[in-house]
Amino acid sequence: MSLPDTATPIPPIDLAAERAELGAELDQAVLRTLHSGQYVLGPEVASFERDFARLHGAEFGVGVGSGTDALIVGLKALGVGPGDGVVTSPFTFFASAGAIAWIGARPILADVEAETALLDPERVAEAIEEDTRCILPIHLYGQLADMGALRAVADEHGLALLEDAAQAHGARRDGVAPGQLGDAAAFSFYPTKNLGAAGEGGMVLTDSEETADRLRRLRDHGSTAKYRHGEIGTNTRLQAVQAGVLNVKLPYLAAWNERRRAVAAQYDSAFAGSDAVRPLARVCARGHAFHQYTVRVDAKRRDPAVDGLRAAGVFVGVHYPLPVHLQEAARVWGFGPGSLPIAEALAREVLCLPIHPFLTPDQVERVSETLLGIVAG
Repeated sequence: MSLPDTATPIPPIDLAAERAELGAELDQAVLRTLHSGQYVLGPEVASFERDFARLHGAEFGVGVGSGTDALIVGLKALGVGPGDGVVTSPFTFFASAGAIAWIGARPILADVEAETALLDPERVAEAIEEDTRCILPIHLYGQLADMGALRAVADEHGLALLEDAAQAHGARRDGVAPGQLGDAAAFSFYPTKNLGAAGEGGMVLTDSEETADRLRRLRDHGSTAKYRHGEIGTNTRLQAVQAGVLNVKLPYLAAWNERRRAVAAQYDSAFAGSDAVRPLARVCARGHAFHQYTVRVDAKRRDPAVDGLRAAGVFVGVHYPLPVHLQEAARVWGFGPGSLPIAEALAREVLCLPIHPFLTPDQVERVSETLLGIVAG
């Protein structure tokens, strides 16, 4: 016997519904790639690089193996190396700071804005040290950081500016897309992203032909021509089958993001006037990609709210329960409890509700009413 609709679990994403909307297009793309015999790079990748770059107003796109690799080769292409400092956010997935450390550079963590959870340009300016080489802002939850202010800070101090746009496919802030004010922007196509592959994948966008050329070398063992290696690179080339999947999905991205905004608007209406559930502030609601819909709940109520929602079949997330600087792997960077208080407060309070293009209004109502009922109890 099937469960009544009120008891049907509500997941944070619905890849089955996405596949249903795409119909046979995905199958055809995968088979086309398999039959082509071109499994790494090739025309599927070139087509996706061109079209994804064009969507964001960038001159060049360079496909790589993952979002983490996009950060790593992006940093190296912009001249960041061992011993250099890179200012970034403590309130994000660990890969952002981890990529910095992986190439031998040093993460310098600056606190975020309490209202948006985005990297605070004023604190970035205060954090710059003599060895700082780059600023790495995070476009968290689908909303762009203040790139105008960060560009000004970078220019004043002669720093590179690499955007972590892993959660910001198709996003805008004041009409500006990721990669248009930064020297480059790194994207992830992990399956849960707004634009997801059928596995791992990433891309770096840039307007600089020189940077794009170096990115292409770095992703292919530093190769300048077959069996000629001008520098030490790695093997992180985007697979053709992933590009084929992404080529199918890319034309749907704008409509899917618009559906996410409609879900967010319904949540906003439900939480309007609530002191217990406070959505993060929007600096440009029309450009927000809503990779996550994130609210703040009092720290004493947050974890019980998570448990209560899950018990009711509503599967929520906490992105992120422990800020970067309090992770065990980050101890060597010299930060500790209390050093970045806004990030720490957010980690105790944030709650990410289900949001994807296939949520129904009834499901959104059920999520919001369940949460409001729990925090009122």
